[in-house]
Formats: sequence, C-alpha cells, structure tokens
Amino acid sequence: MWFTPGMLPDDITTELTRLCTAHLGAETGPRVAALARNGFTLSPVDDGAGASGRFRFGGPALLEPGTPWPEFEGTPLTLLAVVDTDALRPWLDAPLPAGAGLLNVFYLGYESALADDVAASRQAHFEAPMDWRVVPADPATAVEAAPPAGGVVLPARPVRADPVVALPDSTGSHLAPARHEENTAEVWEAFERLLDRLPDGTGKDGVLAGIRNLPESGDDGHRAFGWPWAMQGMPVPVETRVHLLQLDTDPAWTWADCGMVTFEIPADALRAGDFSQVDCTMESC
Repeated sequence: MWFTPGMLPDDITTELTRLCTAHLGAETGPRVAALARNGFTLSPVDDGAGASGRFRFGGPALLEPGTPWPEFEGTPLTLLAVVDTDALRPWLDAPLPAGAGLLNVFYLGYESALADDVAASRQAHFEAPMDWRVVPADPATAVEAAPPAGGVVLPARPVRADPVVALPDSTGSHLAPARHEENTAEVWEAFERLLDRLPDGTGKDGVLAGIRNLPESGDDGHRAFGWPWAMQGMPVPVETRVHLLQLDTDPAWTWADCGMVTFEIPADALRAGDFSQVDCTMESC
C-alpha cells in the first residue's frame, strides 16, 4: 500500500491506470490496473473520537442479541478486533453481504490463552479453523457483549482506518500468485513487467516507483481489505480471495516471530455471507 504526498487515493488509481495503459497497451493495461484494490491502513488511537466508527482492537464484542459467543470445546474465543465496515464506506469495494456492517474477529489460541501470551510477550499461534471465527453483525441492532465465564477481554484500542490504494506483492515472496486460467497468468506476468520498469521511472511516472506493497520503516502493518503484505511467501495473492484483516506485531501482541496474522475469505463466500470459510495465515518476519 502506498500514497504519494498530495495525491488522493482516487488520483492514484487514475494515475495507475494511465501508467499501465502507457506501458502495457490499451488492452492489457486496464486489466493490470484492475489488480489495484481499495484498502485501509489501521492505526490505534488514544482518543476514541479519532476512530473510524466503532472500529477497534480488543474490548467487548459487538453482536446481535441472541448471537452465541463463539467457543471451542467449552473455551470462549477471544475477540481480537471489531471491523466497522460501514465506517469504511464509500472507499470499501469488497462484496460485503447485508448485515455485515460489523465483523467480529475472534481467536482461541494454542496451549495458552491469548491474554497470557500478551502479558508474557510470548508468541500467539493459530493452528486450525476452530482457532478463529469471524462473526458478522448489523450495526443497527448490535450490542456490546462480554465473553462467558473463563473468557478473556483484551484492552480496547480504538482504530483509525485511512484509505489507500493497494497492489499485490507478487515479487516479494517465494511463492507465485495463483494462476489457474491463461488470461489470469497473462495479467500477472504483465503486472510483474510493469513493476520491473517503475522503480526506474522519472518525472510523472516516478510517483509510482515505490509500489512494492511493503510497510514504511517503523510503521505497524495493521490493515484491512485491499491486499495483505506477504511474509515468508504467505499469503499468496489470489484474485478470487478477499483480504479482511491483517494484524502486525506491535507492543500489544506478538504473532509468531514478530510476524503478522492475516484473515482472508473466498469472494463468493463473502458475497454469500458464509464466514465459516474464512482462512487464517500467520507468518514470521
């Protein structure tokens, strides 16, 4: 994800389309430019007034009345984040179903509770689908919900979401993007040719020289939608999947060896509201 100082996200999208067309032609250029997705960088803020709606890390869940708290074998999962997708409009371009204006992202943990991991600065691990859950809620009816006895509530951290244009990281990992169809392979190959040329761009073309989809030095890599960063080759960018949330290691939690944890879902499943198909990837730095 990236910004050019003084440029708005829509301006960047327009400039990217122009560049792709100039370098790759009127037929292939727009198809490559279409790989760009609207996303958000996420920054915890001290003042809740600076948050994007009810977007936050930790705290109580926001669930519709009667929604059971997710558990696994009697152990309540821990709420990692509430993603306020309503607050992300109109920049959000993901195919969200009705009733998913809030996404509650839960985590179980492995061998020890997440609270113990956080308190002791140990590593938190994801092992299997039962370890995580994404539960949608309608903002009009959602209410704060606490976990049942034995559950853990992480400190609430309000979050500001800033819109950005995101490009997939197809060259920074050792695994290639999924290319199941010939036309898809053609687009990805053209995209990589474009990346090879942009770092040497000068003048107007030079504004897009840094589109490797890597974090700026010192930044926490929390993000939602768009494309995730790839670490150790994962997650592999796939056009048919939607990135929901990526949490970076920061002073509040550690993922693997100072890595990141990423939640993704097939686009068809998201469109249908089937959040049971959310996948989770955790990679070290």
